Amino acid sequence: MEKRIASFISYLFHPLLMPTYMMAIIFSQPVFISSCIPTDKKLFILAYVFIVTFLFPVALSFVFLKMKIIHSLRMETRQERTLPYLSTIIFYYAIYYLMKSNEIFIIYQILFLAIILVTILCFFINFKFKISIHTMAIGALTGIMIGLSIRLNITMLMFILPLFIISGLIGFARLALNAHRSIEVYTGYLLGIGFMLLMFFFL
Repeated sequence: MEKRIASFISYLFHPLLMPTYMMAIIFSQPVFISSCIPTDKKLFILAYVFIVTFLFPVALSFVFLKMKIIHSLRMETRQERTLPYLSTIIFYYAIYYLMKSNEIFIIYQILFLAIILVTILCFFINFKFKISIHTMAIGALTGIMIGLSIRLNITMLMFILPLFIISGLIGFARLALNAHRSIEVYTGYLLGIGFMLLMFFFL
């Protein structure tokens, strides 16, 4: 039962879903960078982000599985994660390019550039250390929400507090599934939240 719950949590808060969750949260806020974008354009951007950062990478993972580049969708070894990392970086860049070419607010461009950079960092770390991408991703999302709440001077506790709880649940899930060691879980989280907070500090 514990492993089934852990699997459900891992799928529900899969790293590839975090950009979609991020955009949905920001678009729900009554702030300038959100309210100035028409609803139909928000829905288009949200759909585009979901398709490009989730559906495309998942579909490509099935291709990798068919070609035996990876042995399972869990990608349990560092070696299996190399190509998925590279493809994910390319898909994230496609979103960044969309934001830039359509002159969407620069804050969105910066957010996706930061996501690309932290993913590249994880790619290089992966050569020596199997960092938890699940905890890195939720840590990054938490750091982004904290940074935005400070920069935009708005209260986002209704999202930030649940994200801390979700972070704990994801950490539990990855350990319960024996997908990572404790140090890999904690390192991933600290990298994600630390990188994003530093980004907002230097903005």
